[in-house]
Amino acid sequence: MSFTLRSIVLGLAATAVLTAEPLCAAVGSGANPGTLPITTRSKEAHRLFDRGLLKLENLHSAEGMQDLRKAAALDPDFGMAEILISFESVDQVVDPEEKVAEREKAKAARSKVSPGERLVIDWIADSSEGKIVPAIQAMNSVLDAYPKDKMLAWLGGVWLENQQQITRAIPIFERATKLDPSFAAPLNELGYCYARVRSFDSAFAVMQRYIALLPNESNPQDSYAEILRMAGRFDDALTHYRESLKIDPTFWVSQLGIADTYALMGEEERARAEYTISIKHAGSKMEAANWTLQSAITYLREQNYLAADDAFRAVAVQAHKDALAVPEAEAYRMMAAYQSNHQDAMGFLAKAEKVLQHNHPLPGINRQEELALILRSRIERAAHDGNASLGRTELKRLQELAESSNDAVIQLQYDGAAGAVLVAEGKYEQALPHLQEDNRNPLSMRLMVMSYRKMGAPEVAEELSRTLANWYEPTLEQALVVPEFRGSEANTASSFRRM
Repeated sequence: MSFTLRSIVLGLAATAVLTAEPLCAAVGSGANPGTLPITTRSKEAHRLFDRGLLKLENLHSAEGMQDLRKAAALDPDFGMAEILISFESVDQVVDPEEKVAEREKAKAARSKVSPGERLVIDWIADSSEGKIVPAIQAMNSVLDAYPKDKMLAWLGGVWLENQQQITRAIPIFERATKLDPSFAAPLNELGYCYARVRSFDSAFAVMQRYIALLPNESNPQDSYAEILRMAGRFDDALTHYRESLKIDPTFWVSQLGIADTYALMGEEERARAEYTISIKHAGSKMEAANWTLQSAITYLREQNYLAADDAFRAVAVQAHKDALAVPEAEAYRMMAAYQSNHQDAMGFLAKAEKVLQHNHPLPGINRQEELALILRSRIERAAHDGNASLGRTELKRLQELAESSNDAVIQLQYDGAAGAVLVAEGKYEQALPHLQEDNRNPLSMRLMVMSYRKMGAPEVAEELSRTLANWYEPTLEQALVVPEFRGSEANTASSFRRM
C-alpha cells in the first residue's frame, strides 16, 4: 500500500520539545541540528505521538491515528498531532468532519508551537483549503530550513505524489533515503513512483530493498504485490498479498488487494466476495464507502449495468446517511459514466454536483477536486454526444476552477477535458499537449490513440494501444476503456457502452 493510495499516512521528525515554559525560549533546546523540533507539554503525548508515527510508517493506519488522537487529547495545543490527523490525503481512516475539526485545532495552536511547526501547519492547512500556492511556499520554506530531516523530505515527496507530480517526487524520496538508508518508508513510495512511470524493473528492485528492511511487516509485501499486479503478474501478486496477511491477518488492505486483483483478472464474482470481507473490516465509514465503490465497478466489467446501477445507488444512499459528500457524489458521477442516454447521464452528474453543495463538513480541496471530476465528466459526455456549446461552457468553468486553485489534480482534469473537446472538434494536434499531461488516465490515453491515428502516426498509436491493453489499475476508467483495447480496434471503441 502506498501513502497516496487508499489509506495515506505520513510522519514527521521524532525530535520533541517538552516544556511548560514560553515556547519561544524553549523550542530550540534539545533538537538535532537540521531537524524539525516537535512541541508538546506532555511526555505521554510525546510517547503516543512517536508510537503512532511508527505505526503509520508501517501502514497500520487506523491504529496509528488512534495514537495521534490520544496524543492530541492529552495536549490540546499539540499542533503537529492535530495537523497530521487533518492531512487531506488521509481519506480512508479519518472521516471528513474529523479532518476539518482537527485542522482548525491545529491552526488555533499555531501560535504555541515552533516556527518550523507553524510552516508545516500552514502547508497542510492551506493545501486542505485549496490554497496551493501558499502551501507550496510553506513546504519549500520548511524543507529548506530543515535539510537533514528525513521525515520532512518524505512528507514533501508524499505531497508532491498526491499532486500527481511523480517525477518531482522521486528525487525528494531519494533525498530521504540518502539521509538514512535504513529509513524504509520512502522506499515504499519510490517503488510506486517507478511503477507509475512504467519502470517496473526499478520498482521491483526498490520493493525488494523495502522487504529486506522490514521482513516482519505486512506493508512491504502488500506494496510489492500491488506493483506486481500493475505489471500484470497476477499470480505473483496474490502470493505476496497472502504473505502480507500471514504476517498480520488484520492488515485488511491486503484483503482489498486480493479483491482488486481478481477484479482485474476478470473474476468479478470472486472479487465481490473478497471485497465483502474487506468492507466488513474497514477502518472508517469513508474507507467502507470507497471500498464499496470498488466492488460496484466489477459489474461494469461484466457489462451488467442494472446491477451496477443498484450497487452505485446503494453507495450513494449509505454515504448520504453517513454525511460523506465525496463518495455520494462519486457514486452518481460513476453512474453517469456508462449511461447510453445523454439525459440520464446528465441527470446523474447534476445529482453529483448538488451533493457537493450540501452543508457537510468537507475539506475545501476535496470538494474542489470532486467538482473538477464532475465537470470533466460533463464535458467529455457533451463532446461525445456532439453538444459543443455545453462542452465549451463547462470547460470554461473547469478552467476557472483550475486557475483559481492551482491544484495539480484539478489541472489534470482540465487538460483531459480540454483534450476531449479539441478531439471532438477534429483539432488533434492541439489536443495532444493537453492529453499528454493526463497520460495516466485511460480516457485521455484512448483519445491520444485516436489522435495519433487521425494524424497519420499509426506506430505511436499502436504502441500506446499496447500500453492500454496491459493497464492493470482497478479504477473506473480502466473498467470503461481497457477491455475494449483487448477485444477490438481502439478507434471503434466507445467509452459509453450501455445498451
